[in-house]
Amino acid sequence: MNRLDTEEQRLREYIDDVLRERRERLPPEPQLSELLEIPRGRLRTHLKRLEKDGVIWRHVGKGTFIGPRTAQLVDSAPVDSVSPSHAMEGRLMVEPLLAGKAAVHARRSDIETMERCLDEADAASSYVTWKSGDDRLHRTIAEAAQNPLLLTLHDVVYGYARKLISERMEQALGQSPAPVENSNHEHAVIVAAIKKHDADGAEKAMRKHLTSIRTLLFGDR
Repeated sequence: MNRLDTEEQRLREYIDDVLRERRERLPPEPQLSELLEIPRGRLRTHLKRLEKDGVIWRHVGKGTFIGPRTAQLVDSAPVDSVSPSHAMEGRLMVEPLLAGKAAVHARRSDIETMERCLDEADAASSYVTWKSGDDRLHRTIAEAAQNPLLLTLHDVVYGYARKLISERMEQALGQSPAPVENSNHEHAVIVAAIKKHDADGAEKAMRKHLTSIRTLLFGDR
C-alpha cells in the first residue's frame, strides 16, 4: 500500500470513528489535516475522492458532512405533521420507481459505486458504519436514475425517514446480524437487476426490500 492509499485509509478509519460517536460533521480542513498528519493539499484530494464516492458531502459555509447529500428542505422543515409510517410509505412510492429507472440509465461508474457499497456493507464492523453504507447505496441508486427532479424528491423523503425512523431502524437491525444479512442480500439482488438492465426486476426487488424493512419496523400491515 503506497503513501496515498495509507492516508486515505487513515481518513476512512477516522470517519468510521466519527460515525460511532454519532457525529455527522468532520472538523475543518486545517484541524483535520493536523489531526491525521496529512498535508492539506493531499487531504483535499482524498476528500474530493470520498465526496465523489458519496462517503461525504460539503455544504458551503457549514462544513463537511458524512453520508450522502440530502435535500436542505428537510433540515428546516417541521416534522410534526409527518409520521414514521408516512416516511416509510414515501420510500415505498419513490424508491422502486428510481430503481427501475436506474436499471435503464445507470452508467458503469454508478454500478461500480453500488458494488463498492455492497462490499463495504458486508465488511462493516458495526451497525453505524453499515447504515452509512446503506444510505450511500440508496442515494447512488437514486442518482443513477438520471432524473434531478426525482432525485430531489428522493432526498426529501429519505431525509424525513432518517429523522423519523433512524432510532427504530437501529433497534430493529442493530441487535442481531440476521436482519442486516438479509438486507445485504436484498441489496445485492437490486444491484444485480440494475446491472442486467432489468427495470422490472430492479423495481420489484426494491419494493420487496422496503416492504421487508417496513414489516421489521412496523409489523404486518
